[in-house]
Order: sequence, then C-alpha cells, then structure tokens
Amino acid sequence: MIEEISGVVLLVLGLALTFLGRKLVKVLIFLVGGIIGAFLTFILAPSFLSPLFTYLAVIAGFVVFGLLSYFLMPFGFGLIAGLAAFLLLKGLVSLVLAVILAIVVLIVVVVLFNKILSVVTAFVGSLVVLVALGQMGVILPYFAKLAILVILTILGSIVQFKT
Repeated sequence: MIEEISGVVLLVLGLALTFLGRKLVKVLIFLVGGIIGAFLTFILAPSFLSPLFTYLAVIAGFVVFGLLSYFLMPFGFGLIAGLAAFLLLKGLVSLVLAVILAIVVLIVVVVLFNKILSVVTAFVGSLVVLVALGQMGVILPYFAKLAILVILTILGSIVQFKT
C-alpha cells in the first residue's frame, strides 16, 4: 500500500519535473536564495535596527537575495560546470588547456542555460517517472524503459522550450 502511494507521488513529481522543470527549478532557486537572505538579515539586523525595522529588513533580504539568486543562477551553474570541467581535465591535458576549456564550458552553460536546464530537468523527471512505475509494481523490459525515457525526455524538452 505504501509503495503504491509513494509511486503515485513520485509519478506526479516526475511528470511535473519533466514538463515544468525549468520553472520549478527557478522558483526553488529564488526561494532558497530568499530564505538564505532572510536568515542572514535576521541574524545581522537586530544589532542595528529596532524589531519592526528588523522584520522589514528580513522581508527585503528575502526579496533581494531571492532575486539575486534568480538572476545569477546561469552564472552560478556555469561556474559549477566550468569547475567540474577543469577538475576532470586537469590530469588529462595541460593546465592552460584545462583552464581554457573550463572557461569555454562556463560560457556555453551561461549562454545556453535555459535550454540545458530544460533538457536536464526533462531527463531527470523521466527517470523519476521510471522509478515511480517500478515503485508501483509495473515491470517493464529494458527497451520499454529506454523508450519511455527517450519519449518523455523529448516531449518534456519540447514543452519546456515552448513555454
């Protein structure tokens, strides 16, 4: 019984991630950045402000940090991808080439961020759907799983590109 319920929940979450993933990620990044900003403001503001202004500052901190997180998200993910590329390549190629390729990766991720995020969230959502089907007791052959994965990823990417 629990497996079926968790399977249905996973199925709904997987489909939401497949078809709405880019928007969900952006909302989550805004909320996480906002919560961090509100928390930091809540810690620092009482030293300088009265309680009423502290609460107003916390709200302002939430909004400001949330917006900063939202607008700097492509650069942040680009930095992460560039660093990962550098760490993977530094032992394989010269240090200068590893740095140059890492910068190229950073630029590509920043420029193509929305497209990359759409495909990645569609793919991850499709994987969650497959896990949900397994959780609900649906036994599929490997080629069917692969077909579902490919079809959902393509459909989810198309839907996200159009919205």
